[in-house]
Amino acid sequence: MCSPSSFPLEAIPDIQAAPEDYRLLQRIPITRPNTILPIELNPSVGDERPLVIVDVETTGLDPSSDKIIELGLVRGTFSPSAERITSILESHSQFEDPGIPIPEVITSITSITDQDVAGQHIDDAWLGMMLQGDPLVIAHNAQFDRGFIEARFPACDKQVWACSLSGVDWKSLGYEARKLEYLLLKQGYFYQGHRAEVDCLATAWLLYCQSESFSLLLASARQKTVIVRALGAPIEVKDILKSRGYRWHNGNNGRSKCWWTIVTESSLQAEQEFLNKTYHNGAQLAHYQAQTARTRFKPDS
Repeated sequence: MCSPSSFPLEAIPDIQAAPEDYRLLQRIPITRPNTILPIELNPSVGDERPLVIVDVETTGLDPSSDKIIELGLVRGTFSPSAERITSILESHSQFEDPGIPIPEVITSITSITDQDVAGQHIDDAWLGMMLQGDPLVIAHNAQFDRGFIEARFPACDKQVWACSLSGVDWKSLGYEARKLEYLLLKQGYFYQGHRAEVDCLATAWLLYCQSESFSLLLASARQKTVIVRALGAPIEVKDILKSRGYRWHNGNNGRSKCWWTIVTESSLQAEQEFLNKTYHNGAQLAHYQAQTARTRFKPDS
C-alpha cells in the first residue's frame, strides 16, 4: 500500500478504468510556494471590509506559561452584504525565539527547530500594520490563538474575533468533525499543515470554497452571547450540567471553580429556567458575563 504522497504513476490506467473507486485530492492552490498575491476570490461588491486570518505555533497549550514560536497572518477582504471573502491580499509569517528549548513533541509536529527561531523576534510594528482598519480577525480555534496573541501583544485586546472552529455549525453542513484538515479533505483538498502561514491560507480557502460556512461565521460573530457560570451548583448535579454541555473551570485567573457554558442572548431565559430546575435558586446564584465579538475568546473569559 502506498502513501498519498507516493502514489505510483503506473496506477493511472487503473484509475481511468474505474474512476468511481478513487478520489482525487488537490493541493490548495493558494498554498503553492509560487503563488503570487493578491488574488481575487470573488468579484468585489463595493462594501468590502478587511479581514485577517491568524494562526500561532507555540511551545505548548497554556498562554500564561508557554510561548509563541511562529505567527502567521493572512490579510484579505470580505463583503458583509454578500457574506463572502472577496480577496487574499498578502500572507506572511514570522518566527520568535521563546527563550527556552522547543519541546521535541512540538518540533515533531511543526518541524520548527531551535535553530529556526534562534535570535528571531516578531515585529510588533508589522503586526500593527496587518491589523490596520479594525479587521475581522479569524482563527480556527480562536480561544487558543487569541489567548497567546494577547499574552504576547497586549495592545491587541480590542480586536473583533470570529472562530471558524466553534462559530460554524459544521454538523449542520454535513461534516462529522471540525478539524481543519478533515474539513478540507472533504472538499477535495490537502495541504502541509502545522505551519502558521499555511494554516491561515488553508482556513481562508475553506471559508471560500465552503461559502455557506462564511455566512454562518459572520452570523455567529454578530451574535451576542453570555457566559453562564453555575455558581453554587452541588456536586450531585455535575453529570446533569456536563450532559448539557457545561465545562469545568479549575479556578485559575482568579475565578471561582465552577461549571460554565456559553449561550446566546436569546436563549438565556431558557438556560436560567434549566438552572432553577437543576438546583435550588440556580439562576439566582449563577454569574452572567455578556460577550460580543470584541470580548469573546479572551483568555480570562
